[in-house]
Amino acid sequence: GYASSPCSTVGSCVLTHLPSGIQVSGVDTATIHFKPTITGDIIDNLLKEDAPVLSCAGGLMIEHPLTREHIDRIEGTEDSVMGLSKDLVIRLLGELRQKLLENAK
Repeated sequence: GYASSPCSTVGSCVLTHLPSGIQVSGVDTATIHFKPTITGDIIDNLLKEDAPVLSCAGGLMIEHPLTREHIDRIEGTEDSVMGLSKDLVIRLLGELRQKLLENAK
């Protein structure tokens, strides 16, 4: 289970400047390390509370209080786990800007 094997999320993003067709892309990975206290009972309780874990990719609902207390650490960012890494988008916007400036020369 998650207590003995950390789970990871992988997200990607492609930005395209439509007038020029210039593209940049990147991938971001986040790894969630749970404490040994995470058990199947936690999942049962989440389902009893009608938490939308079945609507989350991989059932990873790290923002829920029942789950959060069992997280040891996250390598990466929470927004990456939840769907889209802000850091990745900001980095890609910088790369796209640089390519556009180079293309304008």
